[in-house]
Amino acid sequence: MSMTPDGKHQCDRCGTDLGNGGVVTSAVVGDLDPDNPGMVRNLNFCRDHPDAEGNTVRGCVHRVLGPSNLKAYIERTGGPVG
Repeated sequence: MSMTPDGKHQCDRCGTDLGNGGVVTSAVVGDLDPDNPGMVRNLNFCRDHPDAEGNTVRGCVHRVLGPSNLKAYIERTGGPVG
């Protein structure tokens, strides 16, 4: 997991605090851990969220789950990316 020593989760791209790292605040992507063969690691990418002034910050999830990376999924399902 992308857990900090104080027990919080961070976005693995920008470092945004994701609280408990649940699906409401982050997209969780499973991958094989290159440092531990045979083990799975979960990477967290932030969703759109407000900054300190209340403005919406575009989350890193769009870099990972954008239309170019989900081309076949969109063609197959006709569904939105998110």
